[in-house]
Amino acid sequence: MEDYYNDFVEAQEDYEAYRRDSYFLEVQHEIRKLYERDKKSVYYVRQMQIKFEEEYFHWITYNALNGLRSMGYLKDERIVRETGTSTRYFIHKSNRYPKRRIREMEKIIEAYSDDTITRSCGHRAEDLFCNGLALKGFVPKAKKVSSYGGVTWDKSGHNLDFVFEKNGVAYGCEIKNMLGYIQKEELEIKLEMCEHLRLKPLFIMRGSPKTYNNMIINKGGFVMIFVSQIYELSQKKLVDCIKKDLGLPVDCPTAIPDGILERFVSWHERQNM
Repeated sequence: MEDYYNDFVEAQEDYEAYRRDSYFLEVQHEIRKLYERDKKSVYYVRQMQIKFEEEYFHWITYNALNGLRSMGYLKDERIVRETGTSTRYFIHKSNRYPKRRIREMEKIIEAYSDDTITRSCGHRAEDLFCNGLALKGFVPKAKKVSSYGGVTWDKSGHNLDFVFEKNGVAYGCEIKNMLGYIQKEELEIKLEMCEHLRLKPLFIMRGSPKTYNNMIINKGGFVMIFVSQIYELSQKKLVDCIKKDLGLPVDCPTAIPDGILERFVSWHERQNM
């Protein structure tokens, strides 16, 4: 299974080492405010990371939650499913009856983490971005790429999702339609692959930390961020439920907004004037 289908519950990310810095203390303060407004509220790790991702990297929020648990302000409960996936919930120390809310959340999480749904999300994002890029003149030349232009990548078993070309410039493209970040090790490998295959990196992702974006930019590539995780139109009822009950950024668009694509078009034109 491709790893962008694998992140809909709670992926094991390459979290940075615990550091009690100003960001750590700030996000702890924000988390406390959230629970003080409603001490019966229940949140799981990914949900909390998404809630604060505009200001704080996912690993900072994760460490802050663990810190609040160690201090006794929060307690946690991990639900492990028969499939082997699990979700870790954080609860205010005074909340004695979180079970009902956890059961409600579990029903939604199990629905959106179903293998059929996660695979359809990945394919839907690929279809929409391929169509959008093609309309902007970027021709899809290959899919699941480990060889291109007479050069082969054989250092690992990885491949790139697509290669697009325009004006003689070829892009090695990765599309990540998931709530969490791409794993840092995978990002490094895919950037190395692009360099080896003489392709410019194009990473299309729902979200990404600035440190990862800078890695891509420093390799001469472009990062396209689309914010809301993409679902099939047939999943609108589920999408509405995820938005309302969990507050996650999900959508079922019929096309990629032109503004997202135009930023890449403008960058491509500047680079190749």
